Amino acid sequence: MRPCLLHVCLIAVSPSLAVPVAGAAPPDPAQAFDTADMHVEKNATDDDTEIVIEAVGGDDGLCQFRIQAPGGRPMFHFNSVNRSTGGQREFLIESPEPSGEAILANYPEGLYRFRGRSCEGERFASTASLSHDLPAATVIISPAADSEVDVSNGLVIEWSAVPGIAEFILELENESADPEQSLSLNLPPDMTHFEVPASWITAGGEYQVGVATVSPNGNVVFVEIQFTTVE
Repeated sequence: MRPCLLHVCLIAVSPSLAVPVAGAAPPDPAQAFDTADMHVEKNATDDDTEIVIEAVGGDDGLCQFRIQAPGGRPMFHFNSVNRSTGGQREFLIESPEPSGEAILANYPEGLYRFRGRSCEGERFASTASLSHDLPAATVIISPAADSEVDVSNGLVIEWSAVPGIAEFILELENESADPEQSLSLNLPPDMTHFEVPASWITAGGEYQVGVATVSPNGNVVFVEIQFTTVE
């Protein structure tokens, strides 16, 4: 087992710890994170929901990173215990995925504050807004779930239109390949089909298609089906 170089914890910080020094120069203003995002992802097929958090401070790694929930409650705290590693430049955090929408009770709607400091001392600060409003799910029309499909001339994936969304996400996974092969595309909100060339898909394979609706607030709802291809 490799040694642990990172320390992640929940921590409550007393305001009394931040004591200004008389006559000291004010700190440099914090820069905005390159990416600071929180959104809800729901799998309508499996009926589970998670919270996804993304943060990128800049080109340099962060040795400290924390998130405060609405009202100031500490929610996430990262502190590198070995700064010679250069810290972490990018964070992708996913919550557990309990059934239904139970996870939303632990992540209230509102403004979340992201704070970070690079290993060189540069400060970062941004906010991300979390909404619980989810887009409607689409319906995958073709291929039919659990069907066997002749893909000698390619594959046409079709789904139903959903008004008021920002975009669709299409995912195609060859689950019988080793390692597993996957394709992911961001598509316009008025597009309801995609033609997969025959050279992109193999005969005798086990596949999964997922189509997600993405709302303007960033929240995502996926639906999925499985199918096989003719030998």
